[in-house]
Amino acid sequence: MANEEALAHTVPLFLHSLRLTKLSGGRQAGRSLDQHLVLVAWSEQALADCEALQERGKGKAEEEGQRFGHQCVRDAEHSVGMGSFKFHDAGFNSLGFAKIKYILNGLSLGHDVVFLDTDIVMLRDPVPYFLSRQADLLGSMEKCMIYNDTQAYSSDDFLTKDPPPINIGVLYFKATAGVTRCVYNWIWDMHSEAPKRPKLWDQDIYGKVMRACSGRHHLRMQALDPRLFQSACFGECGCAYDDRLVKKANTGRFGKSQRGDKLGRCGPQHWDSWLLRHFPCSGETKHKAELMKSLLEGYNQKKPARITGQARLSSRTA
Repeated sequence: MANEEALAHTVPLFLHSLRLTKLSGGRQAGRSLDQHLVLVAWSEQALADCEALQERGKGKAEEEGQRFGHQCVRDAEHSVGMGSFKFHDAGFNSLGFAKIKYILNGLSLGHDVVFLDTDIVMLRDPVPYFLSRQADLLGSMEKCMIYNDTQAYSSDDFLTKDPPPINIGVLYFKATAGVTRCVYNWIWDMHSEAPKRPKLWDQDIYGKVMRACSGRHHLRMQALDPRLFQSACFGECGCAYDDRLVKKANTGRFGKSQRGDKLGRCGPQHWDSWLLRHFPCSGETKHKAELMKSLLEGYNQKKPARITGQARLSSRTA
């Protein structure tokens, strides 16, 4: 999903990272991830901006990485403004309904769906990880917590403990009847609570509904390893903990943030194992783009880079 501001700042960097990331297996091995992306625009101008970034044949522009292979569609029913959204303003809250609608559209066509926020830098192909976990539902972790990412929320690990909270900036849905039904439950619960909850939050409802629904329909709902799916909310140079700590007794304990150098920069020793980094908790869209660009340059040039910064708005921005 993207409006004009995102398309001007974060989306080109998001697309650039997808273009550099190749599928590592299957019938389409070697194709870049941007060729498997659909971007939803919310206005005529946003659609035009989206199409301007599309690949238009071979040539100098493509060689310089200025054109991409994604698809653009327009959602004429959804309009939330052109700028950044503050936590729980009208635009922020309406994002949730749009997000679930697009996920349902994909599932209803029989496609597995990977939903990504556009303030993400992809570093390596995540598809083998998604498929290897044999999960029906996957979501990134909201906090840097120790968690066995092969265990479902219905496992014995959580008989006496709450499972880790999920951030819905990175989600995977397997195209099955049970998963589709749970996604319908998600949006229906949002619709039912909207009249009495002006600060309705799709992420909060996701955690409650999906945990209950996945258990009822015997689905595997799991969290993504926060050491591979990194978030700027984790602090400093990302989430880290030793594999030896991943056991039932430590489930739910907090891991540690990796420290940067004296200038506050992170480096290859931190991010070489990451699959992606998400940039919530990083201020407005333009500032997120600065951090995303820094990570892309540092990663590709194998040099230290400043990839974290304090948000100056409320506690969070979309």
